[in-house]
Amino acid sequence: MGELSAETLKARDVKGDIVDGASRDVAFIRKMGFPVFCRFATPKDIVGRWVAQGLGAPIAIGGVAVRSGDYVLADQDGVVVLPEPLAAEAIARTEEVSGTETAMRQALLSDMDPVEALNRFGKF
Repeated sequence: MGELSAETLKARDVKGDIVDGASRDVAFIRKMGFPVFCRFATPKDIVGRWVAQGLGAPIAIGGVAVRSGDYVLADQDGVVVLPEPLAAEAIARTEEVSGTETAMRQALLSDMDPVEALNRFGKF
């Protein structure tokens, strides 16, 4: 994965790239607005080192199975795979946690003691 691959994928409406290995030109690719997530960056070119094995087939990234229909979310902190059958439940729970964090943030910014906030909201 490098600049030319990213340009090609972006032009074909691919939303981003997750690599269980290295990518090159990572800073440039991110600057052009194409999300790329990889284990490390390298100057090595991949020409002749990869072979497409299929489209829509299950894969594993970092030992985690990913299937068509799964939700894959990624940001600078990492990558999360939500299996399609669990996605609705995970989204509902995430919204609940987010609501608690928002309430806690507001309490802390209103000068609530952090220990009191921990006791009230159950997490920090």
